[in-house]
Amino acid sequence: MSWMIVTSMVVLALLALVLIVVFGVRQQAQRHTRLDVNRELYEQRRQELTQEHADGLLTDKALAAAEQELDKRFISENTELEQLQERAIGRGIWLPAIIIVVLAIIGYLLFGSWQQQQFADRARQALPSLAEKVITNQQATPSEEELRLFALGLRQRLQEDGGDALAWMLYARAAAALQQYEAALAAYERAYQMDNNREGVLLGYAQLLINLGSAEQLQQAAELLVELLQVQPQNPDALSLTGAVAYQLGDWAQAVQAWRLLLRVMPKDDPRYAAVQNALADAEQRLAGTQRELRVTVDLDPRLRSQLPAQATLFVFVKAPSGAPMPAAVVRQPVTEFPVQVTLSDADAMLTDYKLSQLNQWQVEARISTDDRIEISRGDLGATAKTVDADAQVDVTLTIDEILEPASSQN
Repeated sequence: MSWMIVTSMVVLALLALVLIVVFGVRQQAQRHTRLDVNRELYEQRRQELTQEHADGLLTDKALAAAEQELDKRFISENTELEQLQERAIGRGIWLPAIIIVVLAIIGYLLFGSWQQQQFADRARQALPSLAEKVITNQQATPSEEELRLFALGLRQRLQEDGGDALAWMLYARAAAALQQYEAALAAYERAYQMDNNREGVLLGYAQLLINLGSAEQLQQAAELLVELLQVQPQNPDALSLTGAVAYQLGDWAQAVQAWRLLLRVMPKDDPRYAAVQNALADAEQRLAGTQRELRVTVDLDPRLRSQLPAQATLFVFVKAPSGAPMPAAVVRQPVTEFPVQVTLSDADAMLTDYKLSQLNQWQVEARISTDDRIEISRGDLGATAKTVDADAQVDVTLTIDEILEPASSQN
């Protein structure tokens, strides 16, 4: 049907062009005819004035005045005629064009509406067979065209009778498969409000939220999975998704717990078993990294004891030996006596996505601040930095033995 609409539009456009040309030629011909008549009358009157002067009816002065008046009237009439003709041409050209455009729009709307109605009718007729195919999956996977028909037919039924949780869940699945995510989210929410204990609703809703992946949506997905696990603690799909959400949120302990339990309830011949094992191993490795701790002992060179501020603040921090200057972990505390021992871990990170466990090497530094700021100020005291491997698990000792100067002072 679409080719008929395109053909009709092309024909209407050509008709508009023909009418514009025809009306334009006609108006131009009429304009020249009136101008020619005026010119003939002008020439005829000049000849009459010349003859009257020759017959002695007009003096030289009267002839000049009459010719001047004739010229003025000729110019004035021609100017007015041209203006009227131009306005008439404009109206004559654009009126048929506007009519054609309006007819084209009406035709498009009529054809388009008819086509949409035809598609809607097809959707309603095909809904039972498509529903069986989509729900049971006994046949081949539905095509995109079939999914569109199914979604449209089901949407019409839902508008008529309000539907139930199952119908809204099926519509949400179809909308998600068609990447109509806003419609899918709204449909899952409707199904959840109708039945918040249905396994398919909770799992499908959570899966869609995980796929969309914002922090807020991941948190909402986690809450839905908790609701399902409270009723079905060993639901394999819920455990799998719980581990996935925790992994994306960086909660390695939760991911490890969920996937370990999943492997206990999942048959070893399940094709997903190996993938879960790999995911669990990765989460366990990351969890072990978060449990790393670095113990640092900080002492003060006796020569600088007199330089120690009355209210000194000690900063001990770790950063990458090369790369961003931002510390991956930092401990800040007041200090009056030395030596001091501190412990750094991921709990001391300044940023949620930049932690001690993410570094292969640690550059350990210590600084005594006179103004309670980690940035170097005049009079701050510092220790020579030490770099150690993150897997070495050794204690580090630093000695405050130098007076620091801000970078601007050094320049």
